[in-house]
Amino acid sequence: MADVLVIGAGVAGLVAARSLRASGADVVVLEKSRGFGGRAASRTVHGQRIDHGAQFITVRDERFAAQVEAWSAAGVVTEWSRGVARWTAVEGWRMASAESNPRYACPEGMNAIGKALAEGLDVRLHTTVAAVRPDADSWSVATRDGPTFRATSVIVTAPVPQALALLTDIDITNDVRGRLEAVTYAPCHTVALGFGAVEAPRWPGVQLPEHPDLAWIAHDSSRRAPGTADGVTLLLHATPSYSRLRFDDLPEVIVADLLAAARPLLPWDTDPTWSFHHRWRYAQPEYTLAEQAFEVTTGLTLAGDAFGEGRVEGAYLSGLAAATALRAPG
Repeated sequence: MADVLVIGAGVAGLVAARSLRASGADVVVLEKSRGFGGRAASRTVHGQRIDHGAQFITVRDERFAAQVEAWSAAGVVTEWSRGVARWTAVEGWRMASAESNPRYACPEGMNAIGKALAEGLDVRLHTTVAAVRPDADSWSVATRDGPTFRATSVIVTAPVPQALALLTDIDITNDVRGRLEAVTYAPCHTVALGFGAVEAPRWPGVQLPEHPDLAWIAHDSSRRAPGTADGVTLLLHATPSYSRLRFDDLPEVIVADLLAAARPLLPWDTDPTWSFHHRWRYAQPEYTLAEQAFEVTTGLTLAGDAFGEGRVEGAYLSGLAAATALRAPG
């Protein structure tokens, strides 16, 4: 039996596991997918590394600043841009100011963060949790088509609706359940487009605050180490409203729509040589809770970017808070 079971190998779960392990706890992390990092996600498509989840890191908290500094020294992250451009149909372009706060990215892909955090941890990949149940003075975590794990405490870092689906056998007060059910997430269609010998954009990323369909374009290949990208890769994020309305549409329809929306901003009139589509049901928290870690009942804590300030930094701080709460006496 472990001291702590952590469900989810995203940023919050891995940070909680590392912090608890450093204090001497026996920790096991259960992750349903084949990799680390959660929505700080990357994959290789047509030979190109793309970041199809979280786009960059910003820093506000001194604890996270210290971690980003360590990642920078290790080559995990580099400064990608100082702010990002904005474009509207009425005002046109507004380029980023050199005085803006830095945005950090990962030359090897954003999941390099998860890989770094997972180093030395006991992470069981391809392990889908089916239910979390109280078991005398401990907790029982059943997996789909696999073993049942037991631990003194459990930290769940899945998106809150998925977390609640695992807790149906637990007596949760109406107040706690009501607060958790109030947490909402925006979905997102993500499209990557690969172009051949075209002129690279002069911006690393651009926000489209008034566009009904397209929220963001990243010059994704600008994040990679010099000489490693073949051609130009763009990453497009749809708006929450478009993504909700068109969530179940065919990928080829989404690709065509977002490419058409992006064309007026591109410095070329060339069709992409390849495309990739991914849909995120829980892309970004919209309504979050103030607590950085949320105790459902004794020994059962929820964490993630829906608690506290959101973003990658918020997930990191939520993981620290969950570990601190379990270490606290009483």
